[in-house]
Amino acid sequence: MTLTTIIFDLGGTLVEYAGPYGVWPDLETPGLQAAYQLLQEKGVRLPDFAQFRDTGFALLPGRWQGAVEGKRNLRLVDFLHEILHACCGVNGIAPAWLDAAATQYEDAICGQAHPLAGAQETLAALKAQGYRLGLLSNTMFTGAAHINDLRRFGLDGYFDAMLFSADVNKWKPQAAPYEQLVAELGGGVETAVFIGDSPEHDIIGAHNAGLRAILIRSNQRFDLPDHVQPDAIIYRLTELPDLLAQW
Repeated sequence: MTLTTIIFDLGGTLVEYAGPYGVWPDLETPGLQAAYQLLQEKGVRLPDFAQFRDTGFALLPGRWQGAVEGKRNLRLVDFLHEILHACCGVNGIAPAWLDAAATQYEDAICGQAHPLAGAQETLAALKAQGYRLGLLSNTMFTGAAHINDLRRFGLDGYFDAMLFSADVNKWKPQAAPYEQLVAELGGGVETAVFIGDSPEHDIIGAHNAGLRAILIRSNQRFDLPDHVQPDAIIYRLTELPDLLAQW
């Protein structure tokens, strides 16, 4: 069947958010620092930053796993509230303060981000070829924060539909976010392909929903397990138009 729809992951596929940090969750450090500073300025009683950070690092993997398994949504404001409760027993903090801390967190992480080489060039080429383009991101950030990134990097005008997991409580590798986005794009899963950098979330998730899946090896953050079989592997975004033309 003719390929009509191309859906991209965001982090590690179109935009790199890791800054100088090589592994997750270490890359969340600038965000935690920014949120910590704002809460300190508001007069919230906090432990030293190392304890605040390490509490966040201890909580986040389990919370992320729960989200991708479809057990519970993961929003940044809720994550910060859980850190405060776990490390210093703070409850009932003003929602406006949590929102402000979350915004500072997002700004710190997004501020160190940069687009991957060839991102705009590739999106423009695919759009010119008549493909419908979508974006699907596992993120505890608000979609608004990432849309600001896309706008800043000149990538915002190419997508016909976008879905950010925390906004709708739908997470890869569950099939639901893929199915919703394909429906919004007006096609069927058999005419769609997904491009992402995470074998366990992006590739397995796309296959769970019936899409073909292309793995981009833009970083060394993820191993490729034997049980994950992408339909193709690329190393640069600019390889994508030629690959799709061969299909």
